[in-house]
Amino acid sequence: MNSEMRARISRRRWLAAAVAGAGAAQAASAQQPCAAVGPTDSFSGGIGRTAADSRPAPLTVAQAKPGSPNIVYILLDDTGFADLHCYGSEAATPHIDALAAQGLLYNNFHSKAICSPTRASLLTGRNTHTVGMRQLADEDRGYPHSRGRITPAAATVAQILQTNGYSTYGVGKWHLVPRADMGSGGSREHWPLQKGFDRWYGFLSGWTDQYKPDLFEDNRTIATPNREGYHFSEDIIDQSLRMIGEHVEAAPAKPFFQYVAFGATHSPVQVPKRYIDKYVATYEKGWDAIREERYRRQLELAVIPANTKLPPRNSGDPAWSSLSVEDKAVFTRFMAAYAGFMEHTDEQIGRLVSFLKQKNLFENTVIFLMSDNGGAPEAGNKGGFLRPYGDTTTLKEMYDRLGELGLPGTQPMYQRAWAAASVAPFKYYKLWPHRGGVQTPCIVSWPKGIQKPGLRKQFIDVIDITPTVLDLAGIEAPSSFRGVCQIPVEGKSIRGTFNNPDSPDPRDTQYFELWGSRSIYHKGWKAIGIHRPGTSFDDDRWELYHVIEDFSESADLGSASRPAGGTEETVVGGGGAQWGAPAS
Repeated sequence: MNSEMRARISRRRWLAAAVAGAGAAQAASAQQPCAAVGPTDSFSGGIGRTAADSRPAPLTVAQAKPGSPNIVYILLDDTGFADLHCYGSEAATPHIDALAAQGLLYNNFHSKAICSPTRASLLTGRNTHTVGMRQLADEDRGYPHSRGRITPAAATVAQILQTNGYSTYGVGKWHLVPRADMGSGGSREHWPLQKGFDRWYGFLSGWTDQYKPDLFEDNRTIATPNREGYHFSEDIIDQSLRMIGEHVEAAPAKPFFQYVAFGATHSPVQVPKRYIDKYVATYEKGWDAIREERYRRQLELAVIPANTKLPPRNSGDPAWSSLSVEDKAVFTRFMAAYAGFMEHTDEQIGRLVSFLKQKNLFENTVIFLMSDNGGAPEAGNKGGFLRPYGDTTTLKEMYDRLGELGLPGTQPMYQRAWAAASVAPFKYYKLWPHRGGVQTPCIVSWPKGIQKPGLRKQFIDVIDITPTVLDLAGIEAPSSFRGVCQIPVEGKSIRGTFNNPDSPDPRDTQYFELWGSRSIYHKGWKAIGIHRPGTSFDDDRWELYHVIEDFSESADLGSASRPAGGTEETVVGGGGAQWGAPAS
């Protein structure tokens, strides 16, 4: 090797080292505000030769600020914007309605269109890509934004409250760990107790049978309950009441955080027969009529603006009038079961509220009730009978066994067109970046702190809930948590909306993305890019809506400049069920 070649290699090495050093310096500079440290137990006493010349210094136990409210998150699953009675549904939800009547009903609240991302954003106050939960938690896909786990750089609300004097309890659905971690031999690092909960009772995956759930308690799996009349929704409320009751007995002055994540109304739609029978006659008119009626009721309730239009039926969803008599009978009972499931869930929420009142806790308990995404379209036009996904039961077989639907032995999931009724007055459904996928109910109750109940119209996102809780509790989000520098919280407190209907929006911009399809909201405008997996992003079709004036995204202002050719059906498959794993 001659001297010239050596010089070139030397220069390359120097340049590489310089670039690496500059990158490291830049990274260090970006992290300077965070002082990541280890355990902070610095002994402030003195240790002498004997006890007589030593000075003890007891550990300081964190105390919540006096008057701090209790916090309850109630998260519904696959419950669309129009599924609650106070949002226009014909189903009975009197206990939820009462919370809305005495508190706040938001009509511009946004989720992440699918469960794991919404749950990660809810618990951390950050966007899904930021915390490693871009899509379902089922596996690590090899990139920081899709690990299937919440990064340690984003402490959960349970962790933050726990270290600031709150007791923390949770029940229901988790779905924030990969499948490999769900078994008895799996890592517990991202199970609820390691994410800040003192106690937990529920299931880890995306869904479970309501009669025979796969359960775990704290850090161990437990046997499936085997008793007559068992239902998971009732069980988790029983467990919630037990946790809160024991808490009040042991530490009545200490505030608590209770996370109630129902399996309902996600499939399988399972509920005792009496709830289903009650609604059969109601849904015999079909999904087109129900969607129209919900829209009309929303206008009457002023839940939606008076100038809102109802978009046409989604491409690929059949007209009710086109169905056979047998098909109508089958599909009617599916929605009857769903409505009964919703009413049954409302009753369980009523039990929780009643208990809080009995224990004189309700006045200073802030309840946030919301859904993780819109109505679920994954079962397509036929629906699922024996199982939610990939069911091969024919419509004739469903008709012959219709009396079994929703009872033990069946795991129903309703037809896609019912999902369209679930999200009225919007287009599309869960999985989509349109409002049918991302806009869901949100109700806040806090008798002690809300003096001006009513409708709230501010644009808010699920990332705003946890920052609001920290605001109410007088807690600052930590820059470092257990030795890990923290990603800044991206949500904003919506406390200002509690007693000021004209309070400004917490932000003017927000994005949404799932499996390549995405949208961005900015100052009343919303652009939506629909991506079909396996195609070039350069070929994506973009839509534009002025949502301040067009609440239901019914008028695509970008269509005038779009080349002719290609329908919604050919672009996105008429329903989005092909957009990935359906275990959400």
